[in-house]
Amino acid sequence: MQTIVYDSIAVSGVIAMVVGVIRNRAAAARLWIMFAGCQLLVVGGDFTYAWYARHLNQSPYPAPADGFYLAAGVLEVLVLVRILRRRLPARDAAGVIEAVILTGSFALIAWVYLMKPVAQDTELTTAGKLVAIGYPVIDLLLLTLLARMLVGGGARNGAFRLLALGMTSYLAADYAWAFTDHFEFEAGTFTSHLMDAGYLIAFGLYGAAGLHPGIRDLAEPVEITDRRFSRWRLGLLTTATMIAPALLIEQAWFADNHVADAQAIAAGCVGMFLLVVARMTVLIRQVERQASVLESQAEELTELAQRDTLTGLANRRAWEQALPLALDHARRDGNLLALAVLDLDHFKRFNDQYGHQAGDRLLKEAAAAWAGGLRSDDLLARYGGEEFALIIPNGGATLAGELLDRLRPLTPHGQTFSAGVAVWDGQESSEMLFARADAALYEAKGAGRNRVALAA
Repeated sequence: MQTIVYDSIAVSGVIAMVVGVIRNRAAAARLWIMFAGCQLLVVGGDFTYAWYARHLNQSPYPAPADGFYLAAGVLEVLVLVRILRRRLPARDAAGVIEAVILTGSFALIAWVYLMKPVAQDTELTTAGKLVAIGYPVIDLLLLTLLARMLVGGGARNGAFRLLALGMTSYLAADYAWAFTDHFEFEAGTFTSHLMDAGYLIAFGLYGAAGLHPGIRDLAEPVEITDRRFSRWRLGLLTTATMIAPALLIEQAWFADNHVADAQAIAAGCVGMFLLVVARMTVLIRQVERQASVLESQAEELTELAQRDTLTGLANRRAWEQALPLALDHARRDGNLLALAVLDLDHFKRFNDQYGHQAGDRLLKEAAAAWAGGLRSDDLLARYGGEEFALIIPNGGATLAGELLDRLRPLTPHGQTFSAGVAVWDGQESSEMLFARADAALYEAKGAGRNRVALAA
């Protein structure tokens, strides 16, 4: 009767999962139904075990029930691998390494306490050893997949949490039974029921996961981003890496400094060390990649901050930074340097007649045309409004006049400009040089516009 009640609850969880997957039209529904089928195989193993024990009074080992259990585990591993490949299609070295670190510590424990004693047992047949070792191996594979799922990217909706809790409950019950058997602990009725409850809770959580609307997207591809190295993740990985040293201390403490599993523990320590180095390498590359992105963004922001949004020329801020540097170069090299201030003639009248949008187009087209007629060393900037400033290195008044005469016919829409030119005297500041050129501009405008005036 107990078996019937137990397996009825388990079957209810299987049915709930199938119904929920179909009702919610889950992605990869066939895989989820196969996952539910794995749980049904476990129920088949329970019935088979109970039938041999109660009706045939036999307890063979390996038993037919083991075939059901092992087949269920292998199939569940294959199904979850396919689901995770759908959910996490991108390469994620960090996630894989973290999953291996977490399960590697359990693998060492499983070898020391579960697999090695079986391998050294002279009373077991080869088939018996393979079956006994098969259980912890499958559990380790499932644990790896659970860890991979937990450290992977993507939203963790209700279905995700229910499925993860279900797998955790199932594995906890499995390991509880395994260690109870290894340490020859006589599990009382309450303790046995408590461990059985772990399986039942898992079946119930699987069913709830299937019924949850989140199952619809659980197998859909998710984007993996550079994850933060959170405190809980760091604590979990630190605990995992301490398992091997803890085993070493435990065996040395209770066996008078004799470490029976020295080779396995040493291999575990080396493996964990290499995995930690690999994870740190990935983390360093992630930091370098983020630093490179930030540097690139900073350069783009700096470039944008020094560019006039309308014309694309250097703005006033860039101009005020560039002019002192140009004067320093001219002073150091002993070269001439001229500065010109240009202003579109009658720009306000043009704006009033054709509209501000036409005025903006004029500024943009004039800037592009003038920039195309300059030398590579010349710097043209929009100083403000319709006023532009031009640095002419390695040139005096004559070169500046020729250059401005070359720009005059390039001005679009038949418009003209006035300009004032000042040649640096080798001593004055950038402010004084600009003030002289600006004063010359006003002289050109006062003299009738469409001309160049040279500052005194």
